[in-house]
Amino acid sequence: MINNSKPEDTVFASPQIMNIPSGAEKRLIDAGMLHYEASVAGYNERYRRGETSHTIHVWWARRPHSAMRALVFASVCRNTSLKAVDLMARLAVNNDADAIAEAAEMIKEGYCEPPKVLDMFGGGGTIPFEAKKMGLDTYSIDANEMSVFIQKCNMVYSDGMDINEAGKIIEDSGRKILNELKEETRWLFPLREKYGEDVFGYLWTYSMQCEECGYRFYLAKRPWLTKKKGKRLSFVLVNEDEGQKIDIREVGPDYTFPSNWINHAGHAVCPKCGRRHEKVSIRNCEDTLVAVISGKRGVGKSFYTVEEKAVPGIPEMGAKEKELLDSMDFKLPASELPRWSGIVNPALYGIETHADFLNRRQRLVLLYLIRILRDEYKRLVSKYEPAMARFATGVLSSLIDQVVDWNCRLSMWIPQNEQVGRAFCGPGVAMLWDYAETDQVLKGPANLWDKLDRIIKGVRTFECSKGKVSVQKAPAQELPFEDKYFDAIVTDPPYYDNIYYSILADFFYAWKKGVLEVIEPELFGSDKTDYEYELVASSVRNESAEKAHEKYCNELEKAFCEAARVLKDNGVFSFIYSHSSVNGWDAVVHAYRKSPFVITSIQPLSIERKGRPRAVLSEAVNTCMAFVARKTAEDKKEICFRDIMEKTINIIDVFGMQLMNKSGWNESDAAMATLAYSVGMIANAKKVNGVKDDKEAIIRLSKLIMDYFPSFNIKIRDSL
Repeated sequence: MINNSKPEDTVFASPQIMNIPSGAEKRLIDAGMLHYEASVAGYNERYRRGETSHTIHVWWARRPHSAMRALVFASVCRNTSLKAVDLMARLAVNNDADAIAEAAEMIKEGYCEPPKVLDMFGGGGTIPFEAKKMGLDTYSIDANEMSVFIQKCNMVYSDGMDINEAGKIIEDSGRKILNELKEETRWLFPLREKYGEDVFGYLWTYSMQCEECGYRFYLAKRPWLTKKKGKRLSFVLVNEDEGQKIDIREVGPDYTFPSNWINHAGHAVCPKCGRRHEKVSIRNCEDTLVAVISGKRGVGKSFYTVEEKAVPGIPEMGAKEKELLDSMDFKLPASELPRWSGIVNPALYGIETHADFLNRRQRLVLLYLIRILRDEYKRLVSKYEPAMARFATGVLSSLIDQVVDWNCRLSMWIPQNEQVGRAFCGPGVAMLWDYAETDQVLKGPANLWDKLDRIIKGVRTFECSKGKVSVQKAPAQELPFEDKYFDAIVTDPPYYDNIYYSILADFFYAWKKGVLEVIEPELFGSDKTDYEYELVASSVRNESAEKAHEKYCNELEKAFCEAARVLKDNGVFSFIYSHSSVNGWDAVVHAYRKSPFVITSIQPLSIERKGRPRAVLSEAVNTCMAFVARKTAEDKKEICFRDIMEKTINIIDVFGMQLMNKSGWNESDAAMATLAYSVGMIANAKKVNGVKDDKEAIIRLSKLIMDYFPSFNIKIRDSL
């Protein structure tokens, strides 16, 4: 854990790896303190929910506002005094209005007019959001429609708004929407009448009938209901004459669930006759409700096998769905999921479209919500200025995010903490044969009332945002700006093959389109988001792993050359990146080497919350790097691999070990930070002599770093 205090023996500067080129100017980021200040801030922010814009709209791998605020300030500030360093520390801790105002004044002192800042991979908009707050002339682009909408909603729609007034309107409107949704969906949840608000959860699995003997059996894979506080409650399969039955029992530590699956090959076997069923598809199965969950906050949860009339009949729900669709002149999304084994699996098992990933009841809840949001937009337009109606509806459309992400066939039940897990947390989309459904207008896990509270808190952070902002849909490979326009470019791109943003965004886009095509017809005019310019390495899209790597390298090179074109000669290029594979780092080397940039320093940021769900299951990288680069007209020189090794050892001694011993970083993160410096030295060279190629250099340096940080590991693999 990173310390919250800053004792004198903890403060040490990150090293420069190259002198600033002549003609460029020193800025605060060259003081080398960002790694400490922003890391503390980012780590702390991960534990505070509802205090940033992140709690409104869903986007993936967004960096903490506090860390990005410090990074933007350091990238543009020409004041390099201790006072500026102290102000950066204040910026990095909290959303402090006084500190933000002081930062805006300090930045202004160094410029005749507000500096222009670009984020060329806008994503969820954290970087431009913070740049705008500090009064900068802010520009952001992204090639994905959902990203552009989120940024417009958070920065353009809200611009000039009385945020207190808007927050009150959004709160009143949100509560009206949820009360109406609760009333409209009453018939969908018959158990509300019998148990009030106690029963909030429904656990489903799939069952199928044997083609040979007609026996009905279950395809459950995740039997556990709770493992919380020493409890071990599980589903138990009971073989009866006509088919299997599911019971709920307390089981011992040696219990093994008798799955009907054969390994992980997608094949199931009938427990009665032994018939093997290959390539199982949900289209040949039934969604089967097997348990309900009841409970009150502070009391605990109870699990019961299903009683009759827990769900309305399929014909009744089908008729209502048709009625709703006809009344809205709306069609269920027919856009198809990609069939990417290992990355996007549902389509391989029969979940083929963006309508199929919800069961009938979940889909109806979503349709009711869309209809109510559309009606509420009309009401707001009639009562307030169009801009207010657009902003409020745009923000409240994130209620759809909550339903899509937490209440679909791909949402899991987590027995360790008795909570619901997100379906689309990334990087891929898993197929689930057991899923959790919640009555989201009640007070159980992942409910819409809590989401509304987070929306309202997030909107309050929009105050004191004074800079100009421009957000548009455009690719980083073809920047729509004139030469030498920006004082700084601060950006956080997709990391090689870590996350396929367009695939994840489409699950939300397909449904939000029903509300937002009225507000943003240009963004929501197609069935899916545009991935033509998406900067990710995909073997599926590019026929092979080799072509995927080559494509990513070339597209990143184009983006870097465009960045150099639009950046002023004395400007700063702060590029955030990290990856756990050799190929991921090789792509960065290629892009810098082919561009007019040289890396002057690297600011490693340990900003991930250690207790996030992914970290529980993996040793995922917790560190990202801010590569600080300048333009140069000088030719790059060759370097000997032995020189890089010697410099790497020195960086380990003077910086890497200090990150562990004085700042409390874990061994793997400190090692990854050290590797980034090695990659920076390779990228600054025209060629590395003494090795076959850059990949070999990265591999050998990784092995050297492992000698000092034994838990560190870098993957040698193809793109996904």
